[in-house]
Amino acid sequence: MADGTVDSAISAIEAADLTAIEHKILVHFVTQAYEPNLAAREVLDRIRDDDRPVEETLRVLKQDWHKLVAIISRQTPFDASLKDLVARRDPSRCCVTPPGRQQLDEPEPTFIIPPALSKLVDTDETKHSFKSLLDAFMTPSRAARLKNMVSDRSDPGRLANALLLAPGSWDSLDEDAGKEDLKAAYIIFEICPEPYDHILLADRYSFYGPGSPYTITFQTEDPKQLPLPSPFLLKTHFKFATALHRFYVKERIAEGWAPLQSLSYFSRSTQLIARTLWLLVPKFLRITCYRHLLKRGKSTYGYDISAVVQQLPLGLYAKRCTIRAADNEISALRILERKAPSIPAPLIIDTFTDDSADWFIMTRVPGTRLENVLHRTSHAERAQLATDLSNILAQMHKIENTSPYRFGNVSGGPIYDNRLIDSAGPFNSEGNLNMRLLGRTEFMKYLMDEVPTAFSRSHDSVFTHGDLFFSNVLVDGGRLSGLVDWEGAGFMPAYWDFIKAMRTAKNDEAVGIYRRVWGHEFDVELKTEKWIWKVFPYGS
Repeated sequence: MADGTVDSAISAIEAADLTAIEHKILVHFVTQAYEPNLAAREVLDRIRDDDRPVEETLRVLKQDWHKLVAIISRQTPFDASLKDLVARRDPSRCCVTPPGRQQLDEPEPTFIIPPALSKLVDTDETKHSFKSLLDAFMTPSRAARLKNMVSDRSDPGRLANALLLAPGSWDSLDEDAGKEDLKAAYIIFEICPEPYDHILLADRYSFYGPGSPYTITFQTEDPKQLPLPSPFLLKTHFKFATALHRFYVKERIAEGWAPLQSLSYFSRSTQLIARTLWLLVPKFLRITCYRHLLKRGKSTYGYDISAVVQQLPLGLYAKRCTIRAADNEISALRILERKAPSIPAPLIIDTFTDDSADWFIMTRVPGTRLENVLHRTSHAERAQLATDLSNILAQMHKIENTSPYRFGNVSGGPIYDNRLIDSAGPFNSEGNLNMRLLGRTEFMKYLMDEVPTAFSRSHDSVFTHGDLFFSNVLVDGGRLSGLVDWEGAGFMPAYWDFIKAMRTAKNDEAVGIYRRVWGHEFDVELKTEKWIWKVFPYGS
């Protein structure tokens, strides 16, 4: 990779006028290859040798890649003798159904890599053939080994390529191990980000059923005549399945967004009127109603993303106040209602105490957590999300801090942050805040030795969310529709939301949106923060 081939190929892919998921599929072909420079060279050679527009060339490559990896889903009949051998080795039990779960359906054997792969590769003799594609992704030596193994018609050879396989993913495998093993174990878990709920195991549960992820074990009494499934073929299946999942995502994206949730929600003005009328009801009756709604919510919706949050009927949510944050979220939402009502945040309806726990009732904001659907968004939708987030932050930064402290929670009290075991502050000095984030004065020396620019700039105190990662950003029809979980809100340095968001960025798509919002304005602070992340994880 030292010659820049991989970077050149990725740049060519990303510069092409393709959809976001097409970019993802093609970049994945390069980066997930055994030797990425070989896959990158295949991309660049196809672009060089084709007179058509780059986009058309890359789409043909994508189609060829889809056809190649889709081979793993092709059904191939088993003859009776091979079925008997598989049943003898695997005691007629589905190998991916966890032990202890009842097998309700009779398993059928299948190939890890169907023999049809060999025919697909051998019948194409063009310059940029399926063979060249397979060689580029696997390396020529591995591709030749793969062809030989799937073409092996001996009983041991076919057994090494046989099992009942449902969509799953295995950790890193030693592809040369296991030739004479009596037993082998693997971890199986679902491929993300799109679920496969419609595919069931032998107990009629999906991979999202009880106990996942889990370990599966293969055993044999005779590793020569009844060999275990080949780790090399399992690893190849894993790589192909991961690539194939990108095409599955592409199909889901083509279905479009679900109908807008916001169309079924009351307007903010209607909610305000309803709240005013509801608060005229005696408190004890309201509390009785809330207790009933909590029971209904648990039975109807189950638990939400957090044990302290409960979805309720009537478009409401209940949240239990934590000891650390106390009523900070209530105060934050009330400030937003008064000072920035156009920000799509929940509306506080009421507060109450039940079983010594303080609760508040708020409206539900329409939308789906962006974390779960970011992969479905287009380039244009991501750009619009960044614009919408920027506009919301601009409104937040106009909210005046009326407390006597520069840095604290929304009421001027102690700061709530996941990194801190206890609350901290409030502070009037940014230097004191910085020192508290480090925990001990002696750590400052270590920080300055590695990051000389640390804490070298001062910042305005602005209203911040404190937890702007994409589980707290909601989208409806691809557009930003709400921000939730304001528990960590406060008045903090202007860089605060940026570094908190970057800590949770799990992929390039998230980083790209954050960069559109904040650019590189706070890179100095981010460098300092990354040192703190490394030395002090959350809660240390």
